[in-house]
Amino acid sequence: MCGICGFNFEDKGLLKGMADAIRHRGPNAVGYFSDKNVSLGSRRLSIIDLSKAGNQPIYNEDGSIVLVYNGEIFNFKEIREKLVKKGHAFSSNTDSEVIVHAYEEYGIGCLSYFNGFWGFALYDIKKKLLLLSRDRLGLKPLYYYYDGIKLIFASEIKSILKDTTIKKVMNLDALSYFLTYRYIPSDLTIFNNFRKLKPGHYALLDLKSGELKISRYWDIPIKTSGSAGGINEAEKRIIELLKDSVKRRLISDVPLGVYLSGGVDSSSITAMMKEFSDDISTYSLAFEHDTAGNELRHAKRVSEYFGTRHNEIIISTDIIKELPKIVWHLDEPMSDPAAVPVYYLSKEAKKNVTVILTGDGADELFAGYDQYKFLSFADKISILPKPVRKALPLAARLIPKNLLNKVYKYSSATGDQMFYRLNKLISDIKDNKAKSYVDVVGIFDDEEKQELLKFNFDSHYDEMNEEFFSKSLQKFPKSDFVTQLTYFDAKNYLPEDLLMKPDKMCMAHSIEARVPYLDYRLVEYAFSIPSSLKLRGNITKYILKRALKGHLPKDIIRRKKQPFHMPLDEWLSRGLKDYFFDLMQEDINSKLFNKSYIKKIFDKYESSRLYYGRQIWSLGIFNIWYKEFMEL
Repeated sequence: MCGICGFNFEDKGLLKGMADAIRHRGPNAVGYFSDKNVSLGSRRLSIIDLSKAGNQPIYNEDGSIVLVYNGEIFNFKEIREKLVKKGHAFSSNTDSEVIVHAYEEYGIGCLSYFNGFWGFALYDIKKKLLLLSRDRLGLKPLYYYYDGIKLIFASEIKSILKDTTIKKVMNLDALSYFLTYRYIPSDLTIFNNFRKLKPGHYALLDLKSGELKISRYWDIPIKTSGSAGGINEAEKRIIELLKDSVKRRLISDVPLGVYLSGGVDSSSITAMMKEFSDDISTYSLAFEHDTAGNELRHAKRVSEYFGTRHNEIIISTDIIKELPKIVWHLDEPMSDPAAVPVYYLSKEAKKNVTVILTGDGADELFAGYDQYKFLSFADKISILPKPVRKALPLAARLIPKNLLNKVYKYSSATGDQMFYRLNKLISDIKDNKAKSYVDVVGIFDDEEKQELLKFNFDSHYDEMNEEFFSKSLQKFPKSDFVTQLTYFDAKNYLPEDLLMKPDKMCMAHSIEARVPYLDYRLVEYAFSIPSSLKLRGNITKYILKRALKGHLPKDIIRRKKQPFHMPLDEWLSRGLKDYFFDLMQEDINSKLFNKSYIKKIFDKYESSRLYYGRQIWSLGIFNIWYKEFMEL
C-alpha cells in the first residue's frame, strides 16, 4: 500500500514536493524515477516483503519497465509461479514485482489476471508508453490532470496541486452534483481539467504522439436470469467466495484487524476470519452522549462469540477541531458524516495494526439499503391511478408518528419534509425513475438548489436517465428496478463515496483497508442472483442472511439494518451549528450561495432536524474544503 505520483516531463523538485504531500499514505520509504519523458514518485507503506527489496519504483530485469504502485494483488503468488515457469526472474517477494513481469508477458491484458485493488503507473521505456490503471471496483483512487500536453497524476488531488502552474478553477457542475449526492460521481472532480480514472479503466499515454486514450477493461457482467442456480446453491457459493476472499486478504507481513459494528456485514467478515485465525483484533466506536445510536453492545456480542481481542473507542462530540483535518484528507467536498468515525477508528487502530478488513460493499451486492425498499414499493404502486397515488402522501400524514417511526425510524426527525419528498417520489416514479432516485437520496433537490445557488446549473436528471436507465436497461434487458439501482450504486455511490471513506480516512493514519465483499469474483456472482432473492418483502439482503445461518448468532442475523448512527443533532447543538453558520457568512457564500436560503435552512432546522441538518452539514463541509484548498 502506497501513494503514487508522476508526470510526463522531468522536474525533480516538483516530484519530491508531490511525494511529500502524500507522505501519510506511505511513511516507510520514498522512491523516485525520472528521465526526460516521465517522472514517477512513490511513498511506501510496507505490507508484504518488508525488506528494502520491496521499495519502489520496481523494475524488470533490464530496467526497461518501471512501476509505482498503490494496492495489493492477492493472487500474486499464483501469477508469480506461472511467470517463473515462463522464464521471468524475480528479485523480491512483493506483489508489485508481479505486475511488472505480468505486463512483460501479457501486455495490458495483464489487468485481467489480477485479483486485488490498485492504482498504478507503469512506464514502458522501449515502447514510450505510460500506463495508468485503477482496480475493477475503484477501491483505490487515481486522479489525473491533462490539458492535451501535460499529464500529471497522483493518488490524491493535493499532490497534483503541488504544480502551481495549474490554475485551481472550480467545476460548478461538480459542486451541483455534490449538493445532490454528497459526493461527486463518475470521473468528475471539484476542479476543471482534473479527473478521476474510473474503476475498471486504464489510461494509456503515447509519449511519442502525446495522445491519451482512456479504455475500460472490466465491467460488472450481467448473466441470464437464474444463472446463479437454486437458492441452496447460491447460499453455498456465497460462503465459498466470501471465505476465500477473506483468506486471500489475510496475506500480510504486518498485524491486521477488522472494524466491527455488530451488523451482518462486518460480523460476517469476523466469522470468516475466525476460520483461519484465533488471533483477531476488532475495533468498534461510539460517540459520547449518543445513547440512541450506541451499538457497542452488538459489536461486543459478536466479539465474545468469536473470542476476538476487542477494542472499544468512545469519542467526544466536540469534533470541530478535527473537521479541517478530515476534510483535508478527503481531498474533495464529500459530506458523508460516516467519514468521521472511520477517521477516529483508524487513528486508534494504528496503535496496534496496519491492515484493516471492513464489511463495505455488501449492501450494493445484496440490496441492503432502505432506499431499495422505498423505490421498489413506489415502483409497484406506480400502476395505480394517479388520484390514488396522489392521495397516499396525504394518507401518510394521518398515521401517528410513533407508528411511522416503526416503518422509517427517522420519520419524526425528518418532519414535514418527509411528506414533501414522498409526494415527489410518487409523482416521479412512473415516468422518471432517475428523478425518483434523487427524491429519496438527494440532499438538495433541484428546486432547493435554484434557491441556494447564484449560478445556473443543468438538471442532472436527463444525464442520469441516460446513464442510469438507458444504459442499465440495455445491460439488463431481463432484470428489474432493484438490479438497476444496485448497479448504479455499485458504479457511483460505492467507489466515489463509500470506498473513498476507508481509503482516505485509513490512509490518513497509514492504515490499509481491505474489503472482502468486493473481490470481483463475488461481485460477478452476486449480480447473477435474481433480485427477488436479495430483497424479499421487507427483508433486505435476504439471500446473504440465509447463507450466514450457522456462521453468525441468530440475533445478529435477525437485527434490522441500522446504518451507523451519526449524532448530527448532538454535534450541531454543541457548537457545530454556530461554527458552520459563521463559516457561511464569509465571502465565498456571497459568490456562490444566496444567504437568504442559508438563513432559511438554519431557521427551519428545529422543525426538521434530520432533513435540514444534512443540508447544513453539507454546506459546512464545503466551506471547510474551500478554506483548506482554495484559499491556500
